[in-house]
Amino acid sequence: MKLVLKYALSMNSATKVLDLMFKLKRKPSINTGKMWMLKVGYYKLREKKKKTNDWIWIIDHSIQLGKEKCLIILAVRERELPRTRALKYEDVEIIELKLVEKSTGEIVYQQLEKVKDKTGIPRAIVSDMGSDIKCGIRKFQEINQETSHIYDLKHKIAILIRDILETDEQWNEFRKFSNQLIRKIQNTKFAGYRPPRQREKARYMNIEPLVRWGKSMLIKKELLAKIDKKDDDELKLHRHLEDLMQFEENIEIWDEMVQFISTIERFMNIHYLQNNSYEKFIELHSNKLKSLQTEKAKLLATQILNFIKEQQKVCKEDERLLHSSEILESLFGKFKFLEKEQSKSSFTNLLLSVGAMVSKNTQSTILRALESVTTPMIKAWSESKIGITIQAQKKELYRKI
Repeated sequence: MKLVLKYALSMNSATKVLDLMFKLKRKPSINTGKMWMLKVGYYKLREKKKKTNDWIWIIDHSIQLGKEKCLIILAVRERELPRTRALKYEDVEIIELKLVEKSTGEIVYQQLEKVKDKTGIPRAIVSDMGSDIKCGIRKFQEINQETSHIYDLKHKIAILIRDILETDEQWNEFRKFSNQLIRKIQNTKFAGYRPPRQREKARYMNIEPLVRWGKSMLIKKELLAKIDKKDDDELKLHRHLEDLMQFEENIEIWDEMVQFISTIERFMNIHYLQNNSYEKFIELHSNKLKSLQTEKAKLLATQILNFIKEQQKVCKEDERLLHSSEILESLFGKFKFLEKEQSKSSFTNLLLSVGAMVSKNTQSTILRALESVTTPMIKAWSESKIGITIQAQKKELYRKI
């Protein structure tokens, strides 16, 4: 499980590594390794949680091919939030894992009410502002007024960046230029210098790689300019980078924005949300704020800090609350990596492995899981929760031909 979940080996590679290391007479098959992981995930999902009033829920939906979406709720207790670092998988527990064919505010509310029976009324719920989740949480709060809703900081920053950059013609031209440059240099010896591709979905959540690339390539252009005799590829690259110079001033502006975002995210990942987060940031990073040169960076900094100032009102004195659902977004990515090509199809019972990815996988936990969870229990869960998968439909289709 460590080889697969911690070191990112495929299940096939993990069985071969075990054989290589220990010269096993009988090595576990891929299906056996997968079943172990599913049993641990099932065990953690069903494990009884302590009912307290300091649970913080992290909630979001994940979708794949097909009409179903998966609601996942992770949780961490306020008292167990790390003191000097960002949240890790081992810090959170899985509370709910549910497939639904449709999701509305009412459906989300009903789901939250059921989850409340497991942990007690949560102190806070962290999410993005998806309409169904937002409506469901609002209705939940009407009955459970001690619960605060915290809007994910990373999503908020992405929206603020979108509002600034969507109307920025230079940014749109820069993205177009970078996409064209990929095609122009990908078959040359400078293919390693090609720009990173931005995700079409939520692309304003990952502008940093493209901006950093632009800044690095401006430095590369200066180095190329110092070469007296350039070969054909160097001449072509130099010409392309001459075109990049039209964005030089704007790259500096965008880089200043990216640097401030990194500063605020590092600060929040260490200190979390407190009733004086705004004031503490000003105190610790006043020089950073004063050093901002461009109007767009100043505007973004003001908007982010005002948002934090508003969010911190839900915190009690000496209380720290989670400010981001980034850990859940990361978990979705880890799950899709584990699925590999399967991530382009519908959900399967491998979804249970999400439970194995979080909280601590101690030997005693794994032992209890393998002793208490049976294969028929996993099969029953799969039939009731997953149903007929797209792969099963394909097999049935081609079997009839």
